[in-house]
Amino acid sequence: MDLPPEIRHITETFIPFSTLLTRVAQECFNGLSDVLTQMAELPVPQQPVSSLTNGIGSHGMANGSGNMSENNVQKKLKLMHFADEHRNRFIKLLVLSMWGRHGTDMSKIIDVVSWLREQEACYADAAYWLGQIKLEMAAARIPHPDIKTALEVLSTGKAPWMPDLGYIPPEPLSAQQTLKLLRNINVQLSIRLNLHEQLPRHLRDWKVGSGRATFVIPSEFELDVSASSEDSSTPWYFIDIRLLFSPGPEIPDGQFRSHLEWQANHSLATSGLSGCYDFLHNFILTHKIAVLRDQAHELNAANWAGSIKVEPVRRSLVVQYWIEMPGKKSWIEIGIVSGKPKNGRISWRGPTPSHLAVRWFRQGVEVKEHNLVFDWGVLSMEQMLRKVVALHISHILETLQGRLVASAQGNPILTAKATISDSEPSDCALETTLGNSINPAKVLIDPVTGKFAIQPCTAISARAEHDINLLKDAPTDASRIISSMLCVTLQSTIEKEAQQFGWTKLNNISLKAEAIKAAFKQDVIRHTFFCGQGWTPKWALAAIINLSGESWWVVELRDNVTLGSIERAEQLHIDAGILNKEPISRTLLNTVERSAIANISFSATVRVCKAAGIPNSMETAYIGSGNSIPGRTFPGLVVNGDALLKPIGMRMTWAKNTLRILHQGFVASRGNVRHLAYGKMPNEVSNDLQKLMPASRDSDITIRRDGIFWITLYTPFGEPFIEPLQSRLRDIGQLRTFISTLKGHELVCESASLSQVVFRYGAALKATVDFKPNGAIRLNLDPSSPHQRICAHLTALMNGGRTDSLLKGVAAIKPTAKDINLFAKALLLTLPVLQAFKDIETAHPASIYDPSIHPRNIDHYRLRYDNPLCSFNVRGRVKGDEMKWVIEDLNIPSDLKSGVERAKEATRAENLDQALKALWRESGDGWDGVRRGIVASPEGVGDAVRRLDELVRSFAVAGMEDRIPVRGGGDEKVKDEVVKTMVNTVPKGNVNGSGNVSGNGNGHKNGASVHDVITID
Repeated sequence: MDLPPEIRHITETFIPFSTLLTRVAQECFNGLSDVLTQMAELPVPQQPVSSLTNGIGSHGMANGSGNMSENNVQKKLKLMHFADEHRNRFIKLLVLSMWGRHGTDMSKIIDVVSWLREQEACYADAAYWLGQIKLEMAAARIPHPDIKTALEVLSTGKAPWMPDLGYIPPEPLSAQQTLKLLRNINVQLSIRLNLHEQLPRHLRDWKVGSGRATFVIPSEFELDVSASSEDSSTPWYFIDIRLLFSPGPEIPDGQFRSHLEWQANHSLATSGLSGCYDFLHNFILTHKIAVLRDQAHELNAANWAGSIKVEPVRRSLVVQYWIEMPGKKSWIEIGIVSGKPKNGRISWRGPTPSHLAVRWFRQGVEVKEHNLVFDWGVLSMEQMLRKVVALHISHILETLQGRLVASAQGNPILTAKATISDSEPSDCALETTLGNSINPAKVLIDPVTGKFAIQPCTAISARAEHDINLLKDAPTDASRIISSMLCVTLQSTIEKEAQQFGWTKLNNISLKAEAIKAAFKQDVIRHTFFCGQGWTPKWALAAIINLSGESWWVVELRDNVTLGSIERAEQLHIDAGILNKEPISRTLLNTVERSAIANISFSATVRVCKAAGIPNSMETAYIGSGNSIPGRTFPGLVVNGDALLKPIGMRMTWAKNTLRILHQGFVASRGNVRHLAYGKMPNEVSNDLQKLMPASRDSDITIRRDGIFWITLYTPFGEPFIEPLQSRLRDIGQLRTFISTLKGHELVCESASLSQVVFRYGAALKATVDFKPNGAIRLNLDPSSPHQRICAHLTALMNGGRTDSLLKGVAAIKPTAKDINLFAKALLLTLPVLQAFKDIETAHPASIYDPSIHPRNIDHYRLRYDNPLCSFNVRGRVKGDEMKWVIEDLNIPSDLKSGVERAKEATRAENLDQALKALWRESGDGWDGVRRGIVASPEGVGDAVRRLDELVRSFAVAGMEDRIPVRGGGDEKVKDEVVKTMVNTVPKGNVNGSGNVSGNGNGHKNGASVHDVITID
């Protein structure tokens, strides 16, 4: 049966059965693929081979008791679950297919049921709308109709007592009427404001124009109001409002403006102009806070992201900044202050209106006194934050500056200068420098994050930044880290410059902080030990760094191997002008090294002086342009010359008693320290020495015309220079004494130096005197010199009686002026006799041995002849102030004869004895014969010796030459005695207090005895 057309046939939600069947079959296939894949991923262990026979399992296995491993069980379960699930789906499809065979009838029933429900809904809606119409018609009912007004309107067309509802627009006014109307309104408004209104002080800035009164509230708004009647009791009505701050939005026509006008008119009607001002004023203040809140959110989403936190609290705004910094938080609070005085008393000017105010909390503490002045006419949350942050950064930097300066205890070496700003945080900085470092540190604070930054960026500053940014109270604790950073930076600069300068850093010195502080007697933050080029391991140079800057110390180490402890530490007193102005550079390090080496040398020397009792004092000498080393300052030592030479038995009679020693540098390649000793000698002494010294090879000694003399000393590093100075002063004294002696005896000095003097004596004879380092004097003569025969005796005479064999074992010899004077006298007095001896030897062939001359001493010689056999003594003797030479015959008893004479048992020829007696009665130029010899003056002794030689040779026996050994032969059996060198200058004598040599021999009546001793002054 077909349904009528009024009943709608519903087919919207029908789905074809074929589509459903296709989807279920596809899902079954997909599910089977997934199950097989999952089963393949589960490995099954293989069964033992013994259980399989030809691929068939054991017959003893029961059903279901095959492979019971966990993976095999899981495979079976997955397959069973899949089969069960999809079996149920296909059963449902079977049910639906069976139901679908009767689907036509069921569809008709559904259509009928749907139509019945629609009809039921229509009946219900009709009843509802009837009731609703009744309710809405209630407002249109007129309970009391005005019949009188209706009749008047219907009959005349108007009713005077009815107000004009504006349904009919009035005729437009002309320009003249409009101008006249506005003028009238302006007059009415002016009269009312001046006479009838009691305006508060914040509304006294007003003006009237264009039919309205305009009130101006600076940085807030302009309000236009007007009145509709001359009656002062009629209310004002709102016309317009303009915002006087930026960003200030225009208020467009709409719901908000309508509500604002209604609220303003309500305030004007109820409270007048004051009420309207309070309403609009509070509205503007709230709006400003809202604008600042929006700006804060924009900052938090842009440049200040993650650094500020915005918290609106009622009508206030709280903005927290530097939220990532540890420690207590900082924020600003912007709110509305009522303006009421705390004491409740109102000023004669009237109550103060409410206004915006800012409270600043710095690290959890409110800052009462601050210079936060904001321009409320131009709202900028970023500028407000920058001002607050600038003041906060300034406070931190000023606190750091104060703590750094306080920690330095007023020492100007540590400088800290804070540059602050009350509006721009990027202009705030703290520049600090320790010492004269070329790398000053600049401390900055990031305005956004509040994190510290230090320039220049180095590994040291980066580590300090990290440590400071972890502090909870950075203004208080950061000064310690910055101080340490400055010290480390200065230490790094010193180590870098020292390495380039050539110093070696001593890393093996490991000392505790207590030991360091005890050794240097001050607080030590950083320290470094260096060893200069050419220094010995015993000494080191320490750079001590604290908040007073760097100080340099000389350190004497107790253990040279392990460098385990400090024996002594002494601070170097370097010129403050150099330390304060000169940065860490090669120039400063050179000054420090020079001062350190001078300190080491002077300290060692002062200790020796104290031990020896030599007065001394330290001083600083400035050598100006007039000297050899112009314009420099040198450390110096002043010593007493006599006390210095006292240990070696000398005195500074040739110069003033004060000696100054200046440090002149260090020769690292040789490890020698150079000092310059200078003093003042009389002009006559300096003139004598200067005439001879220009050609001298002693480059370490300089003598000027004005008497100033300079001595250059080279000593090993760390060793005192007292001994070298004593040696050079002794050499100068010896040289001066020797030259004075030569000058006194009219000897010509050809050249002179501290090591050698060359002079001439006689007609053309030359002698060289060498001064040895130990003070000894050695005489060198030409091979042809007559004095070559007694050279050893003359050398011993100059050295105080010591011969060469004794000089080798003596550490220091002290020749005196008397010894040198005796040498000069002996040289001149012995020249004639020695020249005569040389003439006798050179007058005869070398094959003839006669005579043999034996020098027993400077003033004692023996002449022995073998053909004829005889001997003579030539001795000097002093009587009064006159020196005489005595030649005596040795015809003496046999017990006093020589060994050869006794062995031969020969007697002298009678004719020779008679000839000698005749000679003793003769006289010549400068000599006279006596009873048994000849007495001659120094000038005549040569002729006497030659006359004696002629006489003796005239009695020689012919044919005896072959029996006489040749001169220089080696037959000891023939020689009568061996020539022996005497050790003492004057045998069998002693030196008396007056410097004369006295003897103990007995004199004869008519001449000098064999045993007489001659004294030479």
